[in-house]
Amino acid sequence: MIYFYVHKSSVNGQWYFNIRSAGNHQVIATSEGYHNKQDALSTINVIRKGAATARIYDASTEQWAA
Repeated sequence: MIYFYVHKSSVNGQWYFNIRSAGNHQVIATSEGYHNKQDALSTINVIRKGAATARIYDASTEQWAA
């Protein structure tokens, strides 16, 4: 299980999100910076909608994974 963690940077004022493991809260991925929170949330929704059907491309074999 994973979850999205949304936060505002105290350094540059931009919004970021992490994808984290629900079990140990370890960061799996980090987003780019967004100027407003709504843009970060919109990107999260795009990921949520597309993740279930996303394919995997293996660059080491230059092929799509089965």
